Amino acid sequence: MTPKKIKEEKQTQNEMAVDVVLAVIQTDISYIKKEVDEIKNLVQEKYVTKEEFIPIKNIVYGMVGLILVGVFGALLALVIK
Repeated sequence: MTPKKIKEEKQTQNEMAVDVVLAVIQTDISYIKKEVDEIKNLVQEKYVTKEEFIPIKNIVYGMVGLILVGVFGALLALVIK
């Protein structure tokens, strides 16, 4: 084999290696896109936004506050008697 042929063969091998790497990258990118789409669907279907959660949070905090006021009021009434 001549040096020129060896060089051409190495170049061909390098090009094939690059093609394989590009194919792997394309496969990875398509997998990542699919995963991102699945995550978007989960977020849209199963999770609530902050705006939707604020009224629920206020109601729960209010109820807990009322219960605590009642408990401390009862304890205070017991101490004063």
